[in-house]
Amino acid sequence: MRSVIIGGGVAGFAVGAALRDSNLGSASVLVERRPSGSPGGMGFILMPNGLRALDQIAPEIDWRGAGRVVDEISLRSAGGAVLSHHPIAPAVCVGRMSFLNLLRSAARTTALREGHGVVELERRDDDDGSTAAVRLEDGSSIEGDAFFACDGAASRVRNMMFPEAQLSEVVVKEIVSVAHAPQLAARLGSTFYKFHDEEGGLAVGMLAESETRVVWFIQFDAARWALAHGGAERLAHFAAERTAGWSPEIREALEQTDFTQSHLWPTRDLPPLAELAQENLALVGDAAHACLPFTSQGANGALVDAAVLQDLLGGARTRADVARAFRLYSEIRRPHHRRMFMEGRRLRAEFLAPMPSGGPCVPLVA
Repeated sequence: MRSVIIGGGVAGFAVGAALRDSNLGSASVLVERRPSGSPGGMGFILMPNGLRALDQIAPEIDWRGAGRVVDEISLRSAGGAVLSHHPIAPAVCVGRMSFLNLLRSAARTTALREGHGVVELERRDDDDGSTAAVRLEDGSSIEGDAFFACDGAASRVRNMMFPEAQLSEVVVKEIVSVAHAPQLAARLGSTFYKFHDEEGGLAVGMLAESETRVVWFIQFDAARWALAHGGAERLAHFAAERTAGWSPEIREALEQTDFTQSHLWPTRDLPPLAELAQENLALVGDAAHACLPFTSQGANGALVDAAVLQDLLGGARTRADVARAFRLYSEIRRPHHRRMFMEGRRLRAEFLAPMPSGGPCVPLVA
């Protein structure tokens, strides 16, 4: 049996790794429209649920050694005063490209086809309405028995399956980047720092990804501050202007950032779907449950999706087996997706409001 995986991000390679020892992984192919090395996010926080999923999917890899352990979070004022300090269950901050390379190596039986996206789903002539193949931008088709739409929040495949499902409007934007800052990384250690404007709607987060690199981001209310595009000079000016007079750690990170490698992310979420699959085609990761970054569950949710699919598809031998497994997958994962949607909205509302007297809440959801 052949699996066709659409999308070469965390979800796509995690599914490839999850299927590698199954009947469905023997001839799997992953389709990615962007070439290798295309820009994207700077890093991920692998939460305990994501780490458990990785241990199941590819136990031969030391996932906790793939980045820097994060076991505390320090919530601070814009000037750097500590508002609260919290121990957290150990997580890991990993660089995006190094993490994807590890996942790609784990998906060792999956062939990679890059440079052409999916433009059409080709259905079977029989009555079950299952997918027979995907047609690519170059006019070629790839046939399969199981199809996994892992093509991100702006999923083309989801739009073909459920055209009524639309991403929300942009309320919060993020500038995400990385600084080559060994001294700052040493001072951060295993602590995630987040600085907040008392008036709400503006925050800066940073954490060490390695001994030399610091991943940082600026979240801001898109209605208060217009920033429509993200050229390097414009991003650098905006970041410096918004954080003028803030804690010295922020100035240090900005001074050691190459803003040509930074990008602007308009954050959007997806209202919960009634179903995550149609017959032998399933939505995975952000294509199924795009959530707001305040939860830190985007990549982790995709990893758990892959682990659940590994359990359900291990014995699949026919397309009917696949369809049954996908129905169970939808039933199992939809409650979690609804909870992440609601938690993301709650955390966003708190972020946009003036800081409460008790200080900001912890921006991570288990």
